[in-house]
Amino acid sequence: MRLNLGQPKVTNTSNILDIEVPAELEVNEPTGIPHVDALFAGDGVTPSTAAFITGIPGAGKTTLLLQLADALTGEGHVAIYNSNEESLYQVRKVVRRLGLENGFIPSYETTDKAIVAKAKAVQRANPGKRVFLFVDSLQCVEHERAKGQRGRPATGNKATIKALETLTVWAKETFGVVFVIGMVGKNGDFLGANEIKHMIDCHLHMDVDTDRKSETYGQRVATMTKNRFGTSGIGYTYEVGAQGVHFETGASSEQD
Repeated sequence: MRLNLGQPKVTNTSNILDIEVPAELEVNEPTGIPHVDALFAGDGVTPSTAAFITGIPGAGKTTLLLQLADALTGEGHVAIYNSNEESLYQVRKVVRRLGLENGFIPSYETTDKAIVAKAKAVQRANPGKRVFLFVDSLQCVEHERAKGQRGRPATGNKATIKALETLTVWAKETFGVVFVIGMVGKNGDFLGANEIKHMIDCHLHMDVDTDRKSETYGQRVATMTKNRFGTSGIGYTYEVGAQGVHFETGASSEQD
C-alpha cells in the first residue's frame, strides 16, 4: 500500500538541501504530558502524525488517551475522542473518576469516512488550531466504500487496513494528528497485517516488562517501538490507578 504523503517537486539536478519543509512540520505540538512529548518527537507531537497504540488488556490505553485528550485541550488544541468501545455515558463516568477538567469533543461515529468528515468539520470551525483525533478502537471502525465503487467490499483485515488508511490520509493531508488504539492478542502482541505497521508513523506499546534481567522487570512500560519523527526503542515505566496513568521518572534503555 502506498499513501500519498505529499512530495515536493524535484528534478535530476535537485539538491535535498534546497527542499523547503512545510511550516506545519517544523514545530512540534506540546501535549501537556511531558513523558508523552518525550516518547514522540522529544518536545511534542509532529503535525500529520498517525500513531498506533497497543497493549495488554488493562494496560491503560484508553485511560492514557482520555488523559491526553484532556491535556491537549488544556494546551489550547482541539481534541476529538471517537469512542466505539464504550458508550459516551461510560466515557463521561471515567472522565469524572479521573478528575479531568478541560474536556474534549465527544464522538461515536462508526465509519472511517464519518469520523474524518467530523474531524474536517471541526478543523473548519477552529482555524489556526491543531486538531487531534482519537479513535478507540480500530477494530470497531467500519470501512465505508466510495459511492459507485465496483467490486466486492473489503472485509476482515482488508477492511481494517482501509479504515486506517482513511484516518492516516486525513492526518497527512490536513496536518492533523490521529491516535488509534489497535488490536492485540491475549498476550498483548500486536495483531494485524504488515501493511498496518508500514502505514503508521509511531507505534506506542503499553506492556509489562517480563525480562528478568531488566531493571524494570515486573513494571508497566510504555515503549515507542516505531517512530518516524523521533527516537524509537525508548520507554517509560508507569502505574495505573484510580486517578489514571502516572509516569515514573526515568526512561528504559530498550533499543531496536
